[in-house]
Amino acid sequence: MSQPRILLAGATGAVGSEVLRLLRERGHFVRTFSRSAKNAEKIRPLASEVVLGDATRAGSLGEALAGIDVVVSCLGANVALGMSERRSFRDVDVAAHANLLEASLRASAKRFVYLSAHPGPGYDHTRYIRAHVETEDMLRASGLSCSFVRPTGIYSALGDLIDMARMGFGSVAGDGTAKANPVHPICVAEAMVSVVEEGPEFVTVGGPEVLTREEIMRLAFDVVGKKPRIMHVPPGVFRFWSAGLRLPHPRLSDMLEFVAAVMTTDSVAEARGTRPLRPWFEALARQ
Repeated sequence: MSQPRILLAGATGAVGSEVLRLLRERGHFVRTFSRSAKNAEKIRPLASEVVLGDATRAGSLGEALAGIDVVVSCLGANVALGMSERRSFRDVDVAAHANLLEASLRASAKRFVYLSAHPGPGYDHTRYIRAHVETEDMLRASGLSCSFVRPTGIYSALGDLIDMARMGFGSVAGDGTAKANPVHPICVAEAMVSVVEEGPEFVTVGGPEVLTREEIMRLAFDVVGKKPRIMHVPPGVFRFWSAGLRLPHPRLSDMLEFVAAVMTTDSVAEARGTRPLRPWFEALARQ
């Protein structure tokens, strides 16, 4: 039986680039779909084909889905706190996947694998998580075979902590005792690739270490070789900032609401990942 032909959306991100590498190592035909021409050039040597476009624009997909059997999406709005893009997570994630889904059905694709997020109790009410769950629900209702990979948190979202530690001053929301087991992008990619052809509807992915939020911040200080200076910020401060930014900067507002909730609530899932956090931080510190 021949391997399915795959469209990979979001192939230039931390997880998407690893998914591309793993799929090509397995001999799959992989057409990538990316918005940034500059970033797409970095993966052109590895991809079978490269298509440029903005999935949030309905007419942008063109023939990207022609002949595709499986859509794998690592596409999602940027979570970095320094983001310049102002559109909310819902306006990007749900809109982009609605267009991808419509094009998938038109092209008679058979399966959809989506990089979602772990909707843990205590933060599943946030707009960031609701955007992911709404996307899942939309894909499930389509009739396509689907798998949703739900990481607790990905190391690539923790880069700001190294920047804070370099400056000699860090912060955590609340008392810092909430626990999490974030996971390496490669481990998330491995989970996604494992369900490309078939698999369970939901795949929750956690990392190998359960750490408190303060322990994660202290690890960043240790890696850069500076004495920890950590401020404990009441979660209400993040919520206050979030409320004030709802209109001028919806994306940052969404992220601050999520930070206030997830950093004060345990976010721990099955430890499918095997790669610890310290080497990731050490690599960032060397850059």
